[in-house]
Amino acid sequence: MCRCGGTVDAVDSKSTFSDKVLVRVQSSVLISMFKNFLASYDIILFDFDGLLVDTEPLHFFAYKEMCFKNKIHLHWNFTRFCKEAHSSALGIWEAFQKEFPSLLKEKSRDALYQEKKEIYQDLLKTTPVRLMPGVDALLQALAMSDTLSAVVTNSALSQVEPIRKTLSILNVIPLWITREDYPLAKPAPDGYLQAIKQLGRKERIIGFEDTLKGIHALQAAGVEAVLVTPRRPEEIKGFVHLDRIDCICLQT
Repeated sequence: MCRCGGTVDAVDSKSTFSDKVLVRVQSSVLISMFKNFLASYDIILFDFDGLLVDTEPLHFFAYKEMCFKNKIHLHWNFTRFCKEAHSSALGIWEAFQKEFPSLLKEKSRDALYQEKKEIYQDLLKTTPVRLMPGVDALLQALAMSDTLSAVVTNSALSQVEPIRKTLSILNVIPLWITREDYPLAKPAPDGYLQAIKQLGRKERIIGFEDTLKGIHALQAAGVEAVLVTPRRPEEIKGFVHLDRIDCICLQT
């Protein structure tokens, strides 16, 4: 695997693959590259929100609406939201407790989170959800591969199913582990261990995440971990970082 300083777009144009430049390749070439990559692994594991599908802005809006309904103005930008929400299992609630203590005085965290989930699921009914860049080509390659695969997400089944119905190519991935299927959320490894148990542990396993808590879950499960996010965290160590998922390629 190599780490590309730029990005790879699945568009019809001619170019050469090289480091530190914006590279544009034909979709068929990108699919072929993914097929070669997948042949190097027995199992590939995926996070869902923010990794396969562009749903993080919807989660952010849902939290803002939940706060507004409870007379709190959530003035954060999207970057701040991601920093708090992606750091640990309770990162966003710890930030709320510190910055907006009144929010948690009249209602429990569970009650507030239920309000947020209901807002989010209403958004899914009216807002088109897109795949993240490169995911379509990766899933097409996966469909032609013998590599086993699974999604492991902290999201509930009710939040995942509507998106799978809309974006049917996601169903190339046969095993879906949602929050109801394991006891402890990421950064605990429970979800990934459950997926590996069902798939049958193999020697060559790789996992992709877009958050540090997800990376910690993969590492605790003994899996080679890749962080896919344009924001390089200060804590980066012990795993590969990619700007986007279509920066994967095999060294030549």
